[in-house]
Amino acid sequence: MCGIFGWISWRKGLGAKELIQARAATALLAHRGPDNQGEWHDDNVFMGHRRLNIIDLSAAANQPFEDAAGRYILSFNGEIYNYVEVRLELERLGFVSRTSSDTEVLLNALTHWGLDALKRCDGMYAAALHDRSSGEHILVRDPIGQKPLYYRITDDGVLYASELRSLLSLQQFSWKIDRAAFARYLMQSYYGWDETPIAGVHKLLPGCCLRVTRDGARLERYWDSLPGENQLAIDEDEAIVEFCRLFGDSCTRSMRSDVPYGIFLSGGIDSSLVLSFCREANDDIRSVAVGMSEPDYDESSKAKMVSDHLSLTHHRMYLMDPQAIEKSLEAVLRSIDEPHADPGFVNAHFLAQHAHEHMVVALAGDGGDELFAGYAPFAGLRAATMLRHCPGIVLWLMRSAAGAMRADDRYLGLQFKALAFLQGFPASDATRFPLWLSAAGLPDLRRLCPLQPADFFSHSGESGSLFGYVEKMMEPMRGRTTQERLLYYYQKVFLPEFVCAHTDRASMQSSLEVRSPFLSLPLIEFANRLPERFKANGGRLKLLLRRVAARRGLPSAIVNQPKQGFTIPLARWLKSSLRPHAEALLEKDDWGEGLLDRAAVRAIFDEHQSGKRNHYRLLYAFIVFRAWRSRFPELRVG
Repeated sequence: MCGIFGWISWRKGLGAKELIQARAATALLAHRGPDNQGEWHDDNVFMGHRRLNIIDLSAAANQPFEDAAGRYILSFNGEIYNYVEVRLELERLGFVSRTSSDTEVLLNALTHWGLDALKRCDGMYAAALHDRSSGEHILVRDPIGQKPLYYRITDDGVLYASELRSLLSLQQFSWKIDRAAFARYLMQSYYGWDETPIAGVHKLLPGCCLRVTRDGARLERYWDSLPGENQLAIDEDEAIVEFCRLFGDSCTRSMRSDVPYGIFLSGGIDSSLVLSFCREANDDIRSVAVGMSEPDYDESSKAKMVSDHLSLTHHRMYLMDPQAIEKSLEAVLRSIDEPHADPGFVNAHFLAQHAHEHMVVALAGDGGDELFAGYAPFAGLRAATMLRHCPGIVLWLMRSAAGAMRADDRYLGLQFKALAFLQGFPASDATRFPLWLSAAGLPDLRRLCPLQPADFFSHSGESGSLFGYVEKMMEPMRGRTTQERLLYYYQKVFLPEFVCAHTDRASMQSSLEVRSPFLSLPLIEFANRLPERFKANGGRLKLLLRRVAARRGLPSAIVNQPKQGFTIPLARWLKSSLRPHAEALLEKDDWGEGLLDRAAVRAIFDEHQSGKRNHYRLLYAFIVFRAWRSRFPELRVG
């Protein structure tokens, strides 16, 4: 696991001043790669690299890495899990390996097969490949987007980096806060799709590449997988056998490491399956878990149940009490590179910090919910079909009834779930999905962002509106079932920029690599070809994974448990120990050229403190953005 930075300037070139800046921007990624800083450059191209040693710990595997002929240079952040198999294939074709690294394997694969190599290489990555002969520079990101890559196309080239902080350190460029993207951040609690807080800076989309030449930059998609496409004719036994084969292979390959590794064990179905399969391959595997001092948020007993059931010798549990959470929260707010208001980020940071005492690589259960329909909205699809054509007055009455309930601070309390579900009506079929997951309904967003034109908050998803990108993104799923389309939304938006983003950022702050066996390429493609009955059916979720867990003998309390988020009791603590963070929002601060309406922020705060509404997601989004903005005070609103 590493960090990369690049600067291409075709016309102006890179002089001594620019090289100093580029090296400093690379150094800002030291937490992602504390073991080595390397660079390659000529008059027009700079490629910087920070390395975390995982595979082939020798200096020969340092990056940027050149091929034997000196034509191609690769700067690579990530891991190729099946590098052993791909290397053997390349050696049969005549390639001679100079190292035992996966970096060399990826470079040789790309030079031989081109972008088709990425369909053979199973892993997580963001990489830059430079061709000294043609001058072409290619940026790629893995199919699901587990590894980040930010870029800005300039007048004469491109800038790119693993983290936004490296780009913002180049102060000769004009960096401005994107007002429309900020409104979407408030809605989602994170920056989704290709958006960032900075106008003109984008995230490279998962499964895509950016080709950069002297003539400009062109975005291409090299891989895609659509739920429901090329559906398999398969029965339950066959599905279980094939899942176990693919998942077993993925777990075994994910354990390839020249440094200590272990498992993040939450006690949920997904991480329990990871541990079960890894335990078969290594009976000395270790696991780490988090316990919470608040009983309704604590899953440590389930993690211990799984650990005991599998007779683990090495299982450690770390307790998060209010003091530990506040300390972890402060660390997250101090270091956050892009506003990301997932309270689970705090848990992940705490876990990674302690896990790094025992391992450099951890395996986690990310992806099971997005591939096999594990979230609450999948259970509500039947009800949604009936509400789609419900009269407006009936929807108003239902919302009024839900709003009259007393808000509670439990994980997904009744009022919280009811109001979140009703936010999806009325709406188009595509915009319903982000509304279901929204931290705020459209009326709240209008109050908070009054400088946005009224039609920006349309339910219909017109181009340039709040949901404009969603309608365009969902176009490949036109005509598919509602479950298939919801799976696609989770996989293309929520999984890369919410789940994978918090895992990557939180772990890399502690120089820890986290791998997700559910997100292997063959398993993703298999899951998306499975018939719907193996995922969500009649209100039951993740049916295939429950069948596999039961067949492997995991305890019934694990097999049949409901979804429990990896989060903290933020709603109640915003009324107590964390209340000063919320009250700070009300201090004199214009949020930057009218970015937020202060009276609306006050109303949100008061409703939460009084118990009328549970606004923890919005309040936390404010807190996170404010902390991020304080680290970059020179930024202005575009």
